[in-house]
Amino acid sequence: MAEDIKVSSVLSIGCNYKPVGGGIAQVLDIYDKYIFKDFRFIANSGGGGLRNVGILLISIWQLIRQLLCNREIKIVHIHTASYNSFYRSAIFALLSKLLGRKVILHIHGGGFKDFYKTNPKIIRWVLEQADCLIVLSQSWKNFFESITQKPLIRIVPNPVVLPSSEDLRHREQTPLLRLLFLGLLDQQKGIYDLLQVLADHKEEFEGRVLLNVGGNGDVATFENTVKQMGLEQLVSFHGWVSGDKKKNLLLNSDVFVLPSYAEGLPMAILEAMTYGLVIVATKVGAIPEVVNDDYGYLMTPGDRQMLTEILLDLVSKESFVNKRKLSREASKEYSIEEVSKCLYKIYQKI
Repeated sequence: MAEDIKVSSVLSIGCNYKPVGGGIAQVLDIYDKYIFKDFRFIANSGGGGLRNVGILLISIWQLIRQLLCNREIKIVHIHTASYNSFYRSAIFALLSKLLGRKVILHIHGGGFKDFYKTNPKIIRWVLEQADCLIVLSQSWKNFFESITQKPLIRIVPNPVVLPSSEDLRHREQTPLLRLLFLGLLDQQKGIYDLLQVLADHKEEFEGRVLLNVGGNGDVATFENTVKQMGLEQLVSFHGWVSGDKKKNLLLNSDVFVLPSYAEGLPMAILEAMTYGLVIVATKVGAIPEVVNDDYGYLMTPGDRQMLTEILLDLVSKESFVNKRKLSREASKEYSIEEVSKCLYKIYQKI
């Protein structure tokens, strides 16, 4: 826990993270439980339609009230992404600056480059009102340095909770190669590329591979696709998973597969590494800075031939012991302690 951080001086803003949903919510939940003793937080989104508008208006009022009434707050740390999330966050950044506070914009998500092209002048201007930008990797730092001049830019990776050695001893053994996919069930995450590869090579994979899938989104389309492709014996769907259910899937998998088309720094990959899974992913976002040949495989998004070759190679291997050890060792860079140190230095700097 970041005990040295004077938490009362930092106000954090972002999406509602209870219950925990996507990547930003997972990060905020870890900040709350492990990094700050007292996580001072305002949720500025978390519903749909009119409910989201109501949450936004209430959160603006909460921000103004807290900044006017509590001079102890020196820093407003805003967790944001692209499109609506960014424009919503801009309101809080500008109000916080108007009320004399330092502002950190913490950029999550993998779609910011495309988003930036939609309105570069406005987006650049908003970014340059911040005192600091927090990004997830060196490649993202390079990008933001290329489009802005004023703000301090620092790298803070997403944090993960490392499982205990006792947890890891509870792994079940099986002759099957156990693949795991966790994420949104849509084409952008590459799940349908993965299903197509399994369907095209069903004879090679049946009886040798099991794909466990945990996620949400268009569940009906996903389940129909599995049925139409005849993959019922190869694919097991668990719905949205969290807590012990997700922990058990991570414990009892060998390879984590995320053939995504766009990412920032996926929490799912970092979590899989803490459990010593071999990683199969794409060369997008910060993934190439996290995954290397020692414990993973990288491919171009949409390259089903490459994905096929990787999976067939994994099926033919008898042991992943060394790769799994290296994967777990690499995950320690993203531990609570390391992320706490990064945050502390930034709060001290600004």
